[in-house]
Amino acid sequence: MEPDVEKVPTGDKADPSVNLSPVDYTPPPKRPLKHRIGAVIWDSLDKTPEERKFIAKIDWWIMSYCCVAYFVKYLDQTNVSNAYVSGMKEDLVMAGNDLNLLTTFWTVGYIVGQVPSQLMLTKVRPSIWLPSLEIAWSLFVIGMAGAKNTSTLCALRFFVGLLEASAYPGIMTLLGNWYTPMELGKRSCIFQASSSAAQMFSGYLQAALYSGMDGRAGLRAWRWLFVFDGKSTPPEALQDGRGIIGIPIAMYGYWAIPDAPTDSKARWLKGEDRDRAIGRMESCGREPMKKLTWKIIREIATSWPVYLFCSIFIAHVLGIRIYSYMNLWLKATHQYTTEEINIIPTAGYGAQIVSTIIYAWTSDAIQSRWEIIIVACLIAMAGNIILSVYPEHNTSAMMAGWMLTFLETGAGGLIITWINEICSHSAEHRAMIIGVVETAAYTFNAWVPLLIYNTGEAPHFSIGYEMAAMFFAIEIVLTLAILYCSKKWPQGRKGEVAGTPGEPDAGM
Repeated sequence: MEPDVEKVPTGDKADPSVNLSPVDYTPPPKRPLKHRIGAVIWDSLDKTPEERKFIAKIDWWIMSYCCVAYFVKYLDQTNVSNAYVSGMKEDLVMAGNDLNLLTTFWTVGYIVGQVPSQLMLTKVRPSIWLPSLEIAWSLFVIGMAGAKNTSTLCALRFFVGLLEASAYPGIMTLLGNWYTPMELGKRSCIFQASSSAAQMFSGYLQAALYSGMDGRAGLRAWRWLFVFDGKSTPPEALQDGRGIIGIPIAMYGYWAIPDAPTDSKARWLKGEDRDRAIGRMESCGREPMKKLTWKIIREIATSWPVYLFCSIFIAHVLGIRIYSYMNLWLKATHQYTTEEINIIPTAGYGAQIVSTIIYAWTSDAIQSRWEIIIVACLIAMAGNIILSVYPEHNTSAMMAGWMLTFLETGAGGLIITWINEICSHSAEHRAMIIGVVETAAYTFNAWVPLLIYNTGEAPHFSIGYEMAAMFFAIEIVLTLAILYCSKKWPQGRKGEVAGTPGEPDAGM
């Protein structure tokens, strides 16, 4: 769906090096079928050889770092759940809501770090800021392997969350600085899928450690998980020649991250590459980062995107929280071994990767975000309805319900993509709104799960499954509200025509 306004073409519909006014623009002739098919399969296949080469280059450097770094970040973020069902609960005498408390302390740190990190990105180059924080949080994850009690784990989890707060909003902002609307959905969701791969890998890693490393060097298997996720080794292992393997990832980031097209110092970008990158962003009205002022802050605070996107992301984050408790249900059935409890949920993460990629390709193909978000919510709602009925003696039905709850996660990448597109007119708006949206969502994520997903009630939460279904329903309503507002009050400079340079494509 497109606004009934003549628009300057973006992505594959225009020469990215030319910034045309509405008066100058003449609609291009209809492209051959093979070009249209090529654009759906991969958005550079119908472009000129020069632009294909350029997109391949930025894909190689930007996406390789973003996906690997986020994979590692998500390993560090989610390993607690695997450790909990693999001996940590018994060794540290954890009970009641202790697992949720560990998540809450991480979330509080994540909340505190969001907006300051995004502010720092307006002053410090992403190529310096993001890799440096990755090194720092890795050291805290390593420290978790030596924790002797829950209090120590809670303190370390706070600092891990504080430092990891830079990753998701920072990388999403970076992607918005380099990719056009025809390209951004795929890249955002591929990046999002790396978190699913990390959770999938964490289950396999914990299962392997439980069967092969339990007791090695005096460490239980769950402690080895933190050692490996921290990308380091204990002193005993250093004597065998094994060392830190995570620092090279951060070092690669110092080289790979190109900052923004207008001020990039990346050595792998040639002069003509920078000119092309700047032209591509100008052609879709995506302006470079400028100085953050109080005027811009007031504009953000008095515009609708920050409030509606905060609301929809809160509902999204609270809804998808439910699938992280699948391993608690598996353990409560007493039908599975510890290795199986860690491995079975990886099928959900695999389905999550596939569904996220399908959402991305479909969304970019139809150049719309809202329909796909609604479809994802309906799928997850169906899963939560099954779980709320709780057919505990029908293992197949319960398993199907759990698997469906995994399939909404990819909508998160599309929501952030939508922010980048609606706020194309201002890099400062994009960076700050993404930061505020993440902060708001995880502020609620810090305390709401303690009430509705109390792990002391697991695996049959009294209201948890019903509340998760409600959150997805709210997300659908808010998606339609954003669609309406994006048409009624399009963002951009006063007096500009919606969809022209300086005014974003709202992703419709």
